[in-house]
Amino acid sequence: MKDAFLGLEEFDIEFVKLKDGVHEFNFRLEKKFFEVFENEDVLASNIEVKALLEKTVNLMNLNLQLKGKVDVSCDRCLVPLSVSVETDHHVLYKMLPEIGSEDKIHDDWVVLTQQDYKINLAQECYETTLLSLPMIRNCDDMETKPCNLQMLSKLNDLSGSSEEQSDPRWDKLKELLKKK
Repeated sequence: MKDAFLGLEEFDIEFVKLKDGVHEFNFRLEKKFFEVFENEDVLASNIEVKALLEKTVNLMNLNLQLKGKVDVSCDRCLVPLSVSVETDHHVLYKMLPEIGSEDKIHDDWVVLTQQDYKINLAQECYETTLLSLPMIRNCDDMETKPCNLQMLSKLNDLSGSSEEQSDPRWDKLKELLKKK
């Protein structure tokens, strides 16, 4: 990643200046956001992020709500596809006066010390967006398929070049299944 959070200061929240209670912050994730993380898979994006931060004396509960579109390449033919993103993510920040070795790493919360005065939500927004994208990205579920027919034709030619030869062992097993 290019210099940690360089150019992502807009995602900073100086929580020491906030009163106890619920605070709302809004962000927009566009292509330049993903470029900072050196992500080449995201071709374009337009995601609205609503961050609700509930602050108390020693805890902060963050709820990220992401909604929008991300353009990625089709896994099959490489044409750009627009994928909808709509997800929530929760993070708990715990403020401790001192950090012992057992407090440094937790799956359930993020530890903040007395020296911390702000949090940056860029990493949380980035990871939440990527985790909300489907593993397999193609146009099978789309009404109008924007497939690159030349690419699909080339793939079919390459995959069909080796003739399928049946294995006699499998043929005998298939015959057994037919008899039942």
